[in-house]
Amino acid sequence: MSLVRTRVEGSIASLTLARPQARNALSAELCAEIITGLEAIDRRAEARVVVIEGEGRAFCSGADFAAVSGPEAVGFLRGFEAMLEGVARFRLPTIAKIHGAALGGGLQLATVCDFRIATIDAILGIPSARLGIVVNFENVQRLVLLAGTAIAKEVLLTARTFSGEQAERVGLVNSAHPAGEFDAAVDELAQSVASLAPLAVQGAKRAIGVVGDRLAASRSGSSGAPEDIDRLVQEAYGSADLAEGLAAMSEKRPPRFRGN
Repeated sequence: MSLVRTRVEGSIASLTLARPQARNALSAELCAEIITGLEAIDRRAEARVVVIEGEGRAFCSGADFAAVSGPEAVGFLRGFEAMLEGVARFRLPTIAKIHGAALGGGLQLATVCDFRIATIDAILGIPSARLGIVVNFENVQRLVLLAGTAIAKEVLLTARTFSGEQAERVGLVNSAHPAGEFDAAVDELAQSVASLAPLAVQGAKRAIGVVGDRLAASRSGSSGAPEDIDRLVQEAYGSADLAEGLAAMSEKRPPRFRGN
């Protein structure tokens, strides 16, 4: 059974995460199918913009716990990062349509989209510190470039979650809307982008991406910084703290972290 559905109606494409029973939690298979779905849309010459959404109660609740806690964690991370890069570099503009939860990897998926539209009561955050996970360099960099250093620190160092309304105020989303106005707001944005000259829009998207890459490179500090963070990511995924964080969440109790 496919974990992703794609549809093209006129010039507007949609890519739907279809794992509602798991609140669209990201598995290796789902990450791979997101890339496959985008490739299918890319073959449709009439498509000019893509709306990425989640079926059921959530946009995307993050990584599947099984994917980050077992021997397959390293393989999942590679597929997850490849998926994010594929969405970020996709030729067409992308809109994250956020309802319910966009947590952890779900918010990181939204961050690599070109636009983020949320319901006012959506819940957004990256609670990695509650679990003992280190977010990798590229994803921290994207968050800083999107919302600024202060908000990135609040997201990652406090594990705070934001409502859609709060996320709009701090720049995590472009706009937030009541449930009754949400679909229309996304449709209006998609139609607006789709009505413009495709080559101009795609060229502007690519140029903005290059500017972002250069800004990121200029701020990255020493050349070894990304590799140092990659090492911390790997250490965290093999740590006792991660096992404790996952156990505490499963058992609905406060975690007892030891820093190892």
